[in-house]
Amino acid sequence: MTLNVAILGAGQAGSRHIDGFEAIEDVRITAVADADADLARREANRCGATPFEDWRDALDGSPTPDAVVVALPHHLHAETACRAAACGLHVLMEKPMGSTLAEGRRIEEACRTAGVVLMICFVHRFRDEAIQAKAWIEAGHIGVPVNCLETIASPRGSHLGSWINSPDLSGGGVLLYTGVHAMDRLLWLVDSPLREVHASTRTLTAASRVEEAVAALLTFDNDAMATFSVSGPSYPAGETGWWSEIYGTEGVIRIRSRQSVEIKGNGLDQRIEVGDTAAREGEHYNFKRQAEAFVQAIRNGQEAPIPGRAGLAVLEACQRIYDRGDYGPQLALQ
Repeated sequence: MTLNVAILGAGQAGSRHIDGFEAIEDVRITAVADADADLARREANRCGATPFEDWRDALDGSPTPDAVVVALPHHLHAETACRAAACGLHVLMEKPMGSTLAEGRRIEEACRTAGVVLMICFVHRFRDEAIQAKAWIEAGHIGVPVNCLETIASPRGSHLGSWINSPDLSGGGVLLYTGVHAMDRLLWLVDSPLREVHASTRTLTAASRVEEAVAALLTFDNDAMATFSVSGPSYPAGETGWWSEIYGTEGVIRIRSRQSVEIKGNGLDQRIEVGDTAAREGEHYNFKRQAEAFVQAIRNGQEAPIPGRAGLAVLEACQRIYDRGDYGPQLALQ
């Protein structure tokens, strides 16, 4: 049975979602919506879908979609997801789950009430380096995680929509745009609720209306601790870099996103380069894997592998960082 999918938002993320779903058998992208009519038309044409300027019209298109990907600006996430759920459509929700914690809770409740699958797009969980690191930790190869370093630096240039620099449209700055990925990976690998937060936030450029830098010290219920650092300058600063290190009682794992993962400890001394998968399946192969997991959950009537509560845990962590931060009390999540 063919599953019809509507892509709501045709920017950078929406385009990668199109690539992911296009690669799956018995899945058809029937609609692509974006306020930029030319962009909607261009992305729709390459997958044989109908373009729409208004995402609401895409929900009522023919054929009717069975599921939607919400890849719109953050301030539209809650309205879009809740309306889709009310229509009985399954929801693949781009990060962050909402621009506020309250919005995230509304989305989770709406999907649960409607009985539809809700999956949060923490797409980096589907990359080889993250999968291998998680497997090593679960197998006990580094013992119990104790000290972690999570660092991500990602310039926010003109290739991204201007809305990300508006507190009203984005809900926050680099923490909600890029830092949510790092926070999810940290929570996923440590596998323990966040207990204590000490944090500061800063701008890097005088004109910025949202935070561009975050530094935090985190403690988890299992007594693991982490240093969490996110930077997102609007000036040219080279390519994105993302590093994770997890020091346990018996060894350490080091992740260099899109490059490698290595372990030293408990009889293991191994380094794995991950470029082969990207060369073979494409740079953004993780979007295909994510789409496959979403479709499988729908067809099997199962909970998604990254359910709403994962998105809420990340939003709650961001809330606590903003509450502790120094910059812009207007950015605190409500």
